[in-house]
Amino acid sequence: MGERYAVLFKAFTTDHFVKRRLAHVVAAAPSGDVYLMIDETHQPGGEIKFDRVIRYQESDLVRIGFPHVSQGALFWYNADYPLYYFRQLRPEYDTIVTVEYDAVPVANIDDLVRRFRAEKLDVDGRTITDKTAETYWWTGTMLRFYSMDQVRPYQICATIMSARGIDHLAATRKLHAASGVTDPQHWPIGETFVGTELSVAGFRLGELCDFGKLTRYDWWPPIHERELPHCADEVVVHPVLTGRRYFKSLFKSNFRSGLIVSAKLLFRLLTRPVRRTRSLRPLSPLVSLKQPSN
Repeated sequence: MGERYAVLFKAFTTDHFVKRRLAHVVAAAPSGDVYLMIDETHQPGGEIKFDRVIRYQESDLVRIGFPHVSQGALFWYNADYPLYYFRQLRPEYDTIVTVEYDAVPVANIDDLVRRFRAEKLDVDGRTITDKTAETYWWTGTMLRFYSMDQVRPYQICATIMSARGIDHLAATRKLHAASGVTDPQHWPIGETFVGTELSVAGFRLGELCDFGKLTRYDWWPPIHERELPHCADEVVVHPVLTGRRYFKSLFKSNFRSGLIVSAKLLFRLLTRPVRRTRSLRPLSPLVSLKQPSN
């Protein structure tokens, strides 16, 4: 498809679930250079049998000029920060796809990137439409630098971005830091910062839903990994979890909601006819995921 693109698979561990998700991303991006970005802030990643691994910590972003300001974990609150670190290391890519460990691209990523480039977009994610700026949880963090009517909540757990868009965001983050802000209540959360700043600056924003069905892409409730074969017509699914992480997420809203979702999932599993599918079949472990080096 011409120039290659980068895919950043962001994780903080390499357990079996993460390995399966990484394997799927590799298979979904045949023309992309997939990088495992492993956050080692709190624990080392250990030996990883994968060709492209970037190990980084919060201190690495501070070292290159981005402030340690957040409400919660730095890379959770500033989900855009890893993009800037990657651009420092590998500036040759014009298009960068980011995928959180619990986001599953169902559509072929090559096709998404091809259309992204054809339409000359700078970011493709999801505008959050079920919240207005007035009702969005994080709007208050934006108002030091943006007016209420400029705030654009924009979900970025699976995103395609242009290098020029990322570089503009990085420069803007540093300008904001130079203003002296240290209170995280006045530091724009990364999720909304990306959509708001690029929109204000006149960059071209797209929507993942323009590529197809996007009905299982939100913060909650979680989708159990076993449900993936039944999401084959979606563009991206999020959040996908299993085991303890799934149940922890399930009940984080409230106990009653968690019970309702659990009952619905159990009912679907018990009543759904068995069918074979190859669309999202888990691939081999990490040891078999080597990509050809450029």
